[in-house]
Amino acid sequence: MVSGRMNKMACVMLATGLLAAMAGQAAEPELGPRHIDPVNGFSLCPPAGVERDRSTATTRLAKWVMRDARTGAIAWQLIVRKEAGPAAGVSLNAFARQVHAGLKKLPAVRVEKAAVTEVLGKPGIETIVIQGTRGQRWQRDLWAKTPSGHLLVLSISGALGLRGQMDKLLGQVARTWQLSDPREQAEVRKANLQRGSELLAGLTRAKLTAALAGKDQWFLYRRGENDMGYMRVQEKTARRGTAQGVEISTKAGLSLPGNQSMVIHRVMFAAADRSKEYWTETAEVLRAGKVVRRMSEEGTCSGSLIVCKVTSDGKSATRKKPLEPVMAATYLPRAFALLLGKLTDLSSPGSYGFATYTTAENDFDLRTFTIVGKAKVTLGSKSTQVVQASDQLAADAAPAMLELGTNGSLLRMRTDGGIVMKQSTRSAVLRRYPDAEK
Repeated sequence: MVSGRMNKMACVMLATGLLAAMAGQAAEPELGPRHIDPVNGFSLCPPAGVERDRSTATTRLAKWVMRDARTGAIAWQLIVRKEAGPAAGVSLNAFARQVHAGLKKLPAVRVEKAAVTEVLGKPGIETIVIQGTRGQRWQRDLWAKTPSGHLLVLSISGALGLRGQMDKLLGQVARTWQLSDPREQAEVRKANLQRGSELLAGLTRAKLTAALAGKDQWFLYRRGENDMGYMRVQEKTARRGTAQGVEISTKAGLSLPGNQSMVIHRVMFAAADRSKEYWTETAEVLRAGKVVRRMSEEGTCSGSLIVCKVTSDGKSATRKKPLEPVMAATYLPRAFALLLGKLTDLSSPGSYGFATYTTAENDFDLRTFTIVGKAKVTLGSKSTQVVQASDQLAADAAPAMLELGTNGSLLRMRTDGGIVMKQSTRSAVLRRYPDAEK
């Protein structure tokens, strides 16, 4: 059988493509990829292997749970919540005493600590409590004051017997915790989306045709000294019915643990005026060369509606998502996403914001593509002039760092998980992966 973690990885790959899945693999063994919440002004790296709980609550902003491998029960949970700060004229020390007094009033709660301490390099509050009389639970909270005046609380809680593990994990996560001003971020997002909308409105068939590569493109994926996979990209002008535009086809392979591998085929068409979009994605998980699982999706965007049929192990479901006019102005078809390096102005640093559809959530993500500027880097043994850029697939994802040729072609990409995707040649890929051209 394919593990649950592998199944989840496969679904992510179908939803956002191989790059997104590989970017999400963690370099730090006990921490996962960075979660970014620009709306609430924080980011952090949760522990590796946790499950994201997307349910909402009045003050809870994010939640992750770790389940017991044997029973599936929740062993512990990590939460970020929002709390009101001290009232005007109340010092942080006085506020900590108020928090302490409030905790002591709760039934079956023993307060081990509620005091001012350093959090994120500044005065904050730390609380530690033990709850219950039987089946006791331990909870540790770190309270940090935000630029806008309220408090964000990073909290971990679980069975008392897991206290040592949870204490260590919270310390690791806290070292990655960063705060930002959501008011400033909102203005930045607005400007980026305006820039993205203008780019899309200015696209023509001639511009898109000029952006296409004249031959197949080949890439290799590596982490450290180890090969991890490959990608082949083919680009051409195309027509579907009366719609004229571009079609991008990719084949990607990824080596997986346990003598397993994954092969993903993608075909993405988009009309130049974005009046029609069509895509198919198929992922196969193989063990010892035999397919053990197959998943696919087929989607269209026409007019004001996105329709996507997802099939997994023979069972299908159809998802629909309206494309409202305000979203349509910045909607980025999948085919165009692979051409951003050649469609943006490489001579002028700036960020472009787009709405992209994610099948897994049947919703839109904010994708941000940023031109950083020119630099000289070493590629192979040569010093090469490149344009540095970044590609953030979603607002809560860490960006991948790109090095583009002067014509906008991708030369190298690095993810926060330590994956490197590098431009290669047909012969170099086929030497390592003989089936890459099949």
